[in-house]
Amino acid sequence: MKYQLTESARNDIREITRHIRTVQKSPQNARLVATRLTAHLRKLAKVPGLGHAHVEIDDPAVRVSHVTGLMVVYDVTTKPLLVLRVLHRARDLSRIAIREQSD
Repeated sequence: MKYQLTESARNDIREITRHIRTVQKSPQNARLVATRLTAHLRKLAKVPGLGHAHVEIDDPAVRVSHVTGLMVVYDVTTKPLLVLRVLHRARDLSRIAIREQSD
């Protein structure tokens, strides 16, 4: 099964792996997180019901799934699965734009 990443999700992943690689000075962990995240996204694409609704997100189509200290925020109704954001699990979802705004 396939999945798509929004531009925000791509940026989130780049920032997370860059932070691990440069700030935490651990290129090995950055690769490990990227590998685990990719495997998890493939699994979600096959079984989107693995995630759960989140009280801070007022959108019935959006689910959250956790992997390697991260929250994968995605739209359970889309085919292919649309990954909206990938965020550190400590982030306050009520303060973050989950869906990209169209012009």
